[in-house]
Amino acid sequence: LAQPKGRPAALQRLRGVPPQASAGSRPAVQAGRGRPGGARGMAPGEGSGTVPKGGNRSTSTKTVELKIMGGTDTMQLPTMICTRVSEVRELLAERLLLEPESVSFYYKAGTYVRQQLDFQEIQAKTLVKGIRSFKPEAHSWPHPIGIIGSGYNGIKTGISYLKDGNSNIVLFDRNERVGGYCWITGANKTSKLQTEFGSFHVWWGPDIYDSGKCGGYPNCNTGGSWNIWPGKQEILKHFQYAAEEFGLLPHIRFQCNISALDVVGAKDAESRYYNLTVDSLTGGETSNVACSVLFNYPGSLTKNRIIDYPGEEAFEGEIRYGMNDDTPYEKLKGTDVAILGNGAFAVENARTCIESGTSKVYIVTRRKNLASPRIPCWFVHQGPVPTPGAFVLRMFEPMYELCGMGDPWKYWSVHTNAERTNVNIIQNSRFGIGDVTFLMVAWGRLEFVEDTLKRCSRHTLHLTGGRKLTGVTVILKALGLLGDFAVDNLHGMTEIVGNFCAGDWRRVLSIDATGMNAANFSTFSTGIGTTGFVAMYKFLYDFPREFYKIQGMGLMSQLPRHKADAKLDKPAYLTDVKFAMSSSIIIEAMCPKIGFLTQRFGEYKYTMYHSAHGLDRTLEVCRGEWDKYQAEWREQGFEHEYVPYPYTRERMEGYFKSWGELMKIPLSADGPPKPAG
Repeated sequence: LAQPKGRPAALQRLRGVPPQASAGSRPAVQAGRGRPGGARGMAPGEGSGTVPKGGNRSTSTKTVELKIMGGTDTMQLPTMICTRVSEVRELLAERLLLEPESVSFYYKAGTYVRQQLDFQEIQAKTLVKGIRSFKPEAHSWPHPIGIIGSGYNGIKTGISYLKDGNSNIVLFDRNERVGGYCWITGANKTSKLQTEFGSFHVWWGPDIYDSGKCGGYPNCNTGGSWNIWPGKQEILKHFQYAAEEFGLLPHIRFQCNISALDVVGAKDAESRYYNLTVDSLTGGETSNVACSVLFNYPGSLTKNRIIDYPGEEAFEGEIRYGMNDDTPYEKLKGTDVAILGNGAFAVENARTCIESGTSKVYIVTRRKNLASPRIPCWFVHQGPVPTPGAFVLRMFEPMYELCGMGDPWKYWSVHTNAERTNVNIIQNSRFGIGDVTFLMVAWGRLEFVEDTLKRCSRHTLHLTGGRKLTGVTVILKALGLLGDFAVDNLHGMTEIVGNFCAGDWRRVLSIDATGMNAANFSTFSTGIGTTGFVAMYKFLYDFPREFYKIQGMGLMSQLPRHKADAKLDKPAYLTDVKFAMSSSIIIEAMCPKIGFLTQRFGEYKYTMYHSAHGLDRTLEVCRGEWDKYQAEWREQGFEHEYVPYPYTRERMEGYFKSWGELMKIPLSADGPPKPAG
């Protein structure tokens, strides 16, 4: 935990920061008015003449050596002569995240060891009893930490515990390998990562980087180990690699299903645990596993939204769902395809169709959603602080104008002022990210049709607005996905409180929340959000005293609640991005220590991105694929004048300069300065 601005200097020293002695420097611990000076700090203008309640106290300083009783660890603590035992007790409790009453202080008086009382001045050489280290020690739960799912979130959670030396974990997964539903089942054989590998790799984060595992920053440069935009098999390979590097695989029970969960023990008892009934999916025996804490990762949306349209039986073509390799790849060449829906997966299916030889793709959608070119996505991910939405839209403009996609500011999801200086983007799906979407529009091979399907006839879609799409032989439905009420039933809940199942703080659940609601953008991807989520809840489980504090402050009454709605086929756990953001913001506001866990993210992402795949490398790959598509289409007999790639080094340098002036943070197109030598 790093030291925040405005916190007492004594806490900074207790956190391992050496004192900076200088003329006029103030002592580390200031005498308080009936409470520890370290907890209160020194207000501007306070000085040696301050007379606290109870009389004058000396402002001379001394250094106290704290030593763990029966151990060898020591700490040098600059204090005032008059600093009391109670003040040091409070400081240590704050630093070590424990109850003040659990620590006691002693000193040697000849051959005797005497206890120091709270009102006494702290001795220059003090023995500390009740701790084993001057670093915070994680709580040890009676039973393992349970993690349901070994997809992205489950792997991230597991390796975070192993990185910190806690191997008392157990993961459960229906599959026979790591990767989760999204990439093992949901993704089709042509699926690619839409965001860059730097933002997605599962070992994302400064703490994991410090561990030295997985080779540090991923190398997506020429001759490197990974592609910037890898496909399905490479993504699965990277999950396996991380699991092996951290020794996670022995902790996973594959090909099993948790069919029942029983809560055993009183609601507030530390000894309470969850008795899981674990069924083998390979014919083995059913077993029971006790867990003290549960991380739940149900995979969010796993079922296609089924909608049947009038006349489908007369269509005389293929009508499929664009997931789980249901797409008829062998029948796409030379056809016209209609995709119903406009989420990120609909855009992904359009690319799949064109790469499979489809002549023309229609995306039929009630309202056209914003899509993102690759370079603005990359720019947001390398930024050390969130990029304003207005800046993001300005980066969209060159691609939208070049390819005839309209004015991004006029899309239905964009809410802005007349000057276009502030913007909030609210839509029901994430950005579909990819340059080829725009290139297909520019070449006339993709058309967005803002309408709804009324009925079908032979090779024809009759739209509500009166238009007919003729010559279509394949329909792919990408109408959204539904949650699974089995998740609610497992937890016996009809409501989720924040991320807590049925309001139980030791059962936390996370999904890839639906939609978008943002004025500033830190990421379009999973890495940052998942890393922050795991850090937050792992911290609360490692140091439950911190949770009990905010619980006593009324946390549960502040958190948003979401109830199941059977009529809308929406389970309680299926929440949107606004709900998820609100939950995190509330907890962090009530427990500021959590904010320290992520304060290195900005510097890390800026440094990592320019190492993993810097601007020149990213532009090289983007331009290369852009030109390759056009060359292939000409070879296939399609004719169109060459469309130049809109993002250049010169244009990007302008964006970096403008961003730095706007945010008052210097930012270089080449990343941070390279270390000498």
